[in-house]
Amino acid sequence: MTFDLLQDHACVGLLVNPGARLCNVRRMRRVLIGSLIALAYAAPAAAAVPSGFAQESYTSNELKPATGAAWATDGSGRLFVLRKDGSIRVVRTVGGRPQTQPGGGMTLEVSTFATEPAVHTSSESGLLGIALDPNYVVNRYLYVFVSVSASQQQIVRYIDVDGGTDAPGIGTDRTVIVANLPTKGGINVGGGLAIGGDGKLYFSIGDLGDGTGVDADLTSLASKVGRANLDGTPANDNPFNDGVGPNNEYIWARGLRNPFGLSRQPSTGKLWTTVAGTSYEQVFLLEARAHAGYNDYENNQPASYLAPKIAYRTNGTDTRNVASAVRAGGTLTVTTTTAHGFRVGQSIEIAGVANASFNGNVYVRSVSATSFTAAQAGADASAGAGGTAKTKDLGGAITRGTFYDGTAFPTEYRGNFFFGDYNTGNLVRAVLSATNEVERVDVWGTGFNANVQVATGDDGALYALGYTTGVLHRVSATTATPRLVVSNTTPHVLEGGRAAFTVALSAAPAANVTVTVARSGGDADIDVLTGGSLTFTPTDWQQPRAVILAAASDADSVADVTDFDVSAPGLATERVVATSIEANGPQLVLSTDTLHVPEGGQATITVAWSAALSRATTVTVRRVGGDPDVTVVEPATLSFTPANSKTPQTVTFAAAHDDDGIAGRAQIAVASPLGARALEVIEVDDEAPPPSPDAGPDDGGTQDASVPDAATVDPSRPQEPGPAPSTPDASAEVTSAESEGGCNCNAHGKAGSGALWIALGLLFARRRRASRE
Repeated sequence: MTFDLLQDHACVGLLVNPGARLCNVRRMRRVLIGSLIALAYAAPAAAAVPSGFAQESYTSNELKPATGAAWATDGSGRLFVLRKDGSIRVVRTVGGRPQTQPGGGMTLEVSTFATEPAVHTSSESGLLGIALDPNYVVNRYLYVFVSVSASQQQIVRYIDVDGGTDAPGIGTDRTVIVANLPTKGGINVGGGLAIGGDGKLYFSIGDLGDGTGVDADLTSLASKVGRANLDGTPANDNPFNDGVGPNNEYIWARGLRNPFGLSRQPSTGKLWTTVAGTSYEQVFLLEARAHAGYNDYENNQPASYLAPKIAYRTNGTDTRNVASAVRAGGTLTVTTTTAHGFRVGQSIEIAGVANASFNGNVYVRSVSATSFTAAQAGADASAGAGGTAKTKDLGGAITRGTFYDGTAFPTEYRGNFFFGDYNTGNLVRAVLSATNEVERVDVWGTGFNANVQVATGDDGALYALGYTTGVLHRVSATTATPRLVVSNTTPHVLEGGRAAFTVALSAAPAANVTVTVARSGGDADIDVLTGGSLTFTPTDWQQPRAVILAAASDADSVADVTDFDVSAPGLATERVVATSIEANGPQLVLSTDTLHVPEGGQATITVAWSAALSRATTVTVRRVGGDPDVTVVEPATLSFTPANSKTPQTVTFAAAHDDDGIAGRAQIAVASPLGARALEVIEVDDEAPPPSPDAGPDDGGTQDASVPDAATVDPSRPQEPGPAPSTPDASAEVTSAESEGGCNCNAHGKAGSGALWIALGLLFARRRRASRE
């Protein structure tokens, strides 16, 4: 294995190729290709975090070399980890901790989810980015960004089958949704992938190492952030979409040298990007049409360009001479002899001022070209020329970040942005104000070697992943105050779809604790589908439990906002604010959401769209969890066009014979990139009485805990968002497989109707009489 090595201290690389940044000719920074240094394989030093937190290091050679990671968004506690060579691995959690191999050590149990068939791994190329669909709870879609050759990168979709709290899952139905993304097989190839608050798929690509796509170039996706619909087509409202013109229709933002990371801010739905630069590492809050200046402007963008929210000198510091310092009413104003380039929230060390009361660390509160203000305690005073103002050395290769949205950390951590630096192993914390301005930026943790990803787990802990180390760091709060642990307090729910957050306890209770999740305000279109009442015991208090939210479709274009209170006796109530992602197009219509199939028999449903589609799409009908005895007979895919959108198409399911005496349950995703619906198929076992509609897994059913059981949903809450079937075509047909003297009857109407149960009751009675004879 090879990667780019450091030739001089000024040029240290990014991500998978330390040293592989496009070096500024003016600084004469160049890189070499060489063998992996032994240090990269040495046992990792223990990472350090502030008081009040604990750090654990889990290891596995199966995670080398890691390039990215994302948690499953269904509450199943699974971490998808990308390897540069094209393998997607899964780390499960058990009892709120990463699952380790037998023996009591810290070596992770790792499973393979999928492997890309062709991956170009030279230099910074490889399997690089991952994102989960906003309706992943239903459709199980997972997207990855991969270099497939020296001249092409792609975005690929998988369907997660059989993944849940008890199983890692398998990636199936590999589909290329965006092809021919640019690369030259070397450095700065990008790889960022994220779902925005608008439900669109965003991706990032760098300048390919030679300045491709920079400045005013709107024909190439290099040096850009692109925006696509979930089926991979360009979004019609992309700012440079000119139809048949010369522009690349995917372009959403530009002037980005190497935007390796994309992170959605949960509270706003906006995207932030981490960009590795030539002279400065920068973090931008992206906007449509924005131009970040490429490396023509790094941390000194003119007014018409997008300025970074966070910036720090690559592998160094900035020092400015102080022309004067004035403190009045607790506000410090420092004037520098030249333009300083400091950013709001940046940590500045003032030293050497004749009046020593001015010396010390401050955080920039406001800036002009040659002055800045900061809060500083002390009597009013002034000082003339003399002394310096100096920034902190944070590192030299920014990687990726995450917004902390859980409740396990103290309240002041809500909404903080954490990001890593590959070169220093620093974990950096940025504190944001209520108006989304940066207030403070500091090194928060050290020793997170070769960091490439930071993410928040279902357990509320912060996880950091190393590229060459095979180390997964877990950082948790050690507070002794019992509290409710909510994984994410600002979820986004696609209209007509579902989303999840999880709940656990921070400490073992003396007795069982019942947690209630209930809507407390806002729009009624979003409500709790499952998980409204959760009971934790003194032995399972650490195991996160999923709460599934459902958002009904509506005709307006205004996002719905709903408040939920998570409460338990004796514990502080936590507030969850859910926001809908608008999806006003046609919705999938199923004839039923729960289908009963006789063991050894078949049953059908119909599928259609509520209105005419604007473009053709394929609907995939796939078992994604539960009893494998339930299968899709035909067809597994349905083709819909604008012309036949509202014409119901029939899908047939079968339940194989078995001898287990259990009425198995299977979760089916009826899904297209344009919409998805969940279907539960219940096997009517011929060795047992028909299952009660209220029967759950404990009554003989089998169910993935991460997928809601439609048969146990509170009828006062929405069973499935979206239009209800209203035509005679919305029906289910059940055919008995009984052939010798059986009824061979058809029961029309929704599964579970009186006619169906009467027919099945007669069938079982006949079988019992026959067995006695």
